[in-house]
This record gives sequence, C-alpha cells and structure tokens, in this order.
Amino acid sequence: MQLSEHVVEDYASLSLSLKAHPVSFVREKLTQLHIVSARDLFSIPNGTPLKIAGLVLVRQRPGTAGGVCFMTIEDETGTANLVVFESLFEKYRKEILHARLLMVEGKLQREGEVIHVVVKRCYDLSKLLRLLNSSQKDPNVLTLARADEKPLPDFPSQDKRTQVRESAQEIVFPQARNFR
Repeated sequence: MQLSEHVVEDYASLSLSLKAHPVSFVREKLTQLHIVSARDLFSIPNGTPLKIAGLVLVRQRPGTAGGVCFMTIEDETGTANLVVFESLFEKYRKEILHARLLMVEGKLQREGEVIHVVVKRCYDLSKLLRLLNSSQKDPNVLTLARADEKPLPDFPSQDKRTQVRESAQEIVFPQARNFR
C-alpha cells in the first residue's frame, strides 16, 4: 500500500492521519498553480492578492455577522482563516458548501497577529483527492462505522467506477462542521 493510501485509510477510520496530510500529496500540483501554503501567509504583506487551498474544516455563518461566512481550511503546513462576504457566498454557494478541497483567490488581511484571506473567487479542487487512492480496489473498504450500514447509491452513468470513487471520497473526507 502506498503512503497516500495509508492516509486515506486513516482518514476513513479516524478522520486524521499521523503519517501525512492529504494535501501534501497534491502540493506539487498546487505549487504549479501558484497556490501558497498556510505557513506562507505569515511572510506575505498585508493586502497581497494570493491563492490558497486546503481541506475545509469549518464553515460558520453567524446571524450577527450580516451574512458573512467565516471558514477555516487546512493544508499540510497549518490552517488559514477565510472571510466570504454575502454576495460572494451566494455566487460560490456550491463550491463553499460542497468542496472538501477548496481553493480560493483573495487578498491577505492582517490585523495584528490575526491573518485572514478575504475571498474573491472559490474553486472546488476535491477531484484532486482522487489521486490519493491509486489502487483499483473496491472503495467500500474505505468506509467504517455508520457509513458501512447503508450501501452506496446506484448511479445511472456509464462510468460507475469513477462515481463510486467519488462517493467513497465523500465518506473518507466528510464535509466540514457547519455551525450557525
């Protein structure tokens, strides 16, 4: 089993891995797209436009925030806080609510030691996570606990293997915790 497959198995059973972070396996592709890591945010000047990507950990849209959505994403180097204003939330609703691996373009905002990225655009890069499991084994083995209790849904498409992999990916990398 490759290291990336070990990480997928760890995430399936524990929702974390001590071996590696899933984003580390796609970092080369992200670097080619000029996407910075969370660690890089500390050395980037205030107001600089940038791109950053990570697994979505938390989405919060408090009633007292006037429609602003606060998100936290995580890559292999740490976490990044995102601010999505209401008009952009509506425009990128699908990406924000469904992406497991989210890439955003925005501006760095630094106030004291607090660093945020004010989002301008969102992209769902979740398909890159499929690269982590290169084996052709049945993805049902990636599921544990409650996910095992119900079978994977039938898909009407011809490319059933790809859709079953995507369904297994949703089980392995569950959606972020959403608080209201």
